Amino acid sequence: MGFVSQAPFIFTGTIEENLLYSCLAKTDDIMPSLDDIIGVLQQTGVFVDVLGFGLNTVLVHDRDTNLVSNIIRVRQNFQRDFGEALADYVEFFDENKYLYHSSIAENLIFGTPNHPSFTGDDLIQNEYFRKFLNKAELFRPLMSLGADLFKQTVDILGDLPPEAVFFEQSPIAHDELEEHKELVNRLKKKKLHQLSTKDQDRLLDIALRFNPDKHKMIALPQILETLILEGRYLFREKISSDDPNAITFYQMSHYIYSQTILNNIFFGKTTTTNPMAQEKINQSIVHLLIEEDLLETIIEIGLKFHVGSKGDRLSGGQRQKLAIARVFLKAPTILIMDEATSALDNKSQARIQNLIETRLKGKNTLISVVHRLDIIKNFDKIAVMKAGKIGEIGTYDELIEKKGMLYELEFGKK
Repeated sequence: MGFVSQAPFIFTGTIEENLLYSCLAKTDDIMPSLDDIIGVLQQTGVFVDVLGFGLNTVLVHDRDTNLVSNIIRVRQNFQRDFGEALADYVEFFDENKYLYHSSIAENLIFGTPNHPSFTGDDLIQNEYFRKFLNKAELFRPLMSLGADLFKQTVDILGDLPPEAVFFEQSPIAHDELEEHKELVNRLKKKKLHQLSTKDQDRLLDIALRFNPDKHKMIALPQILETLILEGRYLFREKISSDDPNAITFYQMSHYIYSQTILNNIFFGKTTTTNPMAQEKINQSIVHLLIEEDLLETIIEIGLKFHVGSKGDRLSGGQRQKLAIARVFLKAPTILIMDEATSALDNKSQARIQNLIETRLKGKNTLISVVHRLDIIKNFDKIAVMKAGKIGEIGTYDELIEKKGMLYELEFGKK
């Protein structure tokens, strides 16, 4: 017997442990193969979720060396085979090109910081980074850019309500405006070198946040873009010598262990929020994983995803799909489903219903508690309950012809 409730119980553990739970409870020693598991994941619609868990896994440093080399090959093939087709959706990391969908700080560092001092607000206070900006002759140009950003923001947005929507094209947040209006007044009276260290830090911070694609209030000066690209090489050369472990730089032949498998394959940034574009990107990656015979490996990694306490790391829909996959993997003779698809979208519900009608019909006994009348037509018997009692029972056609309780539910009272 198998049972799936409206709020199925998910055990603390991995997805794989939850899937195999009922099979392990059986008396025989025959366990489902990986192909069996993948088949059920696809049938119940949880395959994409498990694939996502696998792709969003961060690998342990210096382990899975064969997998790492394969992922780097997939990355290279991804850009080679799909780079042109996805050019409107993706900005790939290229050490010789400026990233217009990234901040100035990200363009300079061009990698993943391994020390907190090279991230966020800490970057401004990082004495090593400040000295580098001076050495690269970037300190003053960046302050000048910051001053322009402040002036433009205050000039354009200064009289508008302090709401986030108005500040989407400025690196200055809406709750920072009032404080920074005073700085703009000081800029009218003082030169950059006359400002206090605190004011200079504010200008530098805003400049380092500047993202040319997102913050369209001003354009990135060509001369500054050139200086930043030159600074990128200087920064890598200098810190690789002084502190080799501080940054993991973006290099086509290097795996980034602090990033997910997906980010290592993608090796760039999306330039759009269009869901169709994201779907096209995902399909391209899956295509390459199949081509490189890596799809099953990623699924196996995804099956190790820990679902949390009673599945609290999963959505309601994911928990229901996992419970349905678990019971289908067990293949019980009798299956009871109590509002088992209530948390699923219409497309997922239709998939499960079609699977039930094609896989179980004539082979298993299914008892299903439902409130949606559009899924009951093909059941052998329908019992309509009211106040805890069965009011009528029969086939769909018989009950509709009878014009009783089901008829009223389906078509309303006449």
